[in-house]
Amino acid sequence: MPPKRRTHDDDASGSDAGSDFSAPAPAPAKRVRKSSGTTASAPASHTLESLLALPHDELAKYAYDLQTQLSTLQQSGGSGGEVWSDDKVAERAKKTRDVCAAEIKKQMKWQPSCKTGTTKWSYTGIVPHEDVFYKLFGFEKPKKAWKQKKIDMADFEEKIGYISNLIRYNNLRITGDGVKVHWDQEEKTFKLTGTYGL
Repeated sequence: MPPKRRTHDDDASGSDAGSDFSAPAPAPAKRVRKSSGTTASAPASHTLESLLALPHDELAKYAYDLQTQLSTLQQSGGSGGEVWSDDKVAERAKKTRDVCAAEIKKQMKWQPSCKTGTTKWSYTGIVPHEDVFYKLFGFEKPKKAWKQKKIDMADFEEKIGYISNLIRYNNLRITGDGVKVHWDQEEKTFKLTGTYGL
């Protein structure tokens, strides 16, 4: 059975332990402790009046602290401006390649259009950094953004691998003269489209 709620008359009788002012106090204190642990190095916030009242040396130190905090956030924010090491890019490109090949293979199922090699497949993927995409497909980083390119089959098989799926009496494989690659640089997503068949 839940405890009996205290009435307003009980609070007025002199019991300070259950007053309205002491009950909500612990909750904000917990929130303050959580946030102060993550932003302990953050400079204190000031109003315009308090900034005008600061001596020149303290004001310069405060501005420098804000500037270093901003540059740290920009480097670790993962917004695309972050520079990845070559090893990290290569490792992530390998993982993306393996997932891409497995997902394309899952789509390769028997259909009547497989006889002519015109059954369509598509795969949409996302990369955490644009360098991973360029490493995966061996593209040069362009000065001007592009939306779509076509990779010939030899290059696709070199980058992603030979993809085939064994069916009952035959083997399905990617067909056609190439694979289309659609790239959205802002969203960091790519889409591969092509055909498969016997």
